[in-house]
Amino acid sequence: MLDKVIELLIRFGLLPERAVQHGTLVIFDYLDHTCNAIERMRQRADCQDYEVFAPTSYHELEHAAGFGYSPVRWFTLVMALSGTFFGFLICFLYAYDYPLMVGGKTPGLYSLPAYVVIGFEMTILFGGVGTILGMLVFCKIPNPKTPVLDDRLTDDKFGVFLPGKSPESAPVSVLKECGGKEVKGFGQFSTQATKEEEGA
Repeated sequence: MLDKVIELLIRFGLLPERAVQHGTLVIFDYLDHTCNAIERMRQRADCQDYEVFAPTSYHELEHAAGFGYSPVRWFTLVMALSGTFFGFLICFLYAYDYPLMVGGKTPGLYSLPAYVVIGFEMTILFGGVGTILGMLVFCKIPNPKTPVLDDRLTDDKFGVFLPGKSPESAPVSVLKECGGKEVKGFGQFSTQATKEEEGA
């Protein structure tokens, strides 16, 4: 549905044309086959710029691809600490702007335990927002210029895209040996698309 909306926006000139990608997409049915293919690609010097597509996040794929820790956690940390500071700051400012004398105690530092609840809530709020912003930044979302290579990659299939590689290239053959069921060419390789038979 979203893809159709983006196509309409492009047609009416409200969004720029999508970039044409040149390369080959190999589609897999199973997660373990995809992980095996990624590990094989990491061993090849001519295939270090591949892209992996999956319907959702899988730790197995991250481990197979050799990803380190996500940089999104720094967004979460910085925003959470900012939320803590902001929560306590609001309480201090209100205490000095509209002091409530209780038991003869001066508002401010003497009422610090009461501010913990607001500080905690602002920590959670800012940390959650920071996590979402970090995810959007590092995933480059939204990016309407990026074409959807195959709708099934958002449903139940896995894919490995090799930019600049033809369907007949050696890396694509390795991916097919690892369990790739379908091969699709894009851009200058779109006329060379082939499909593997289920029994092969």
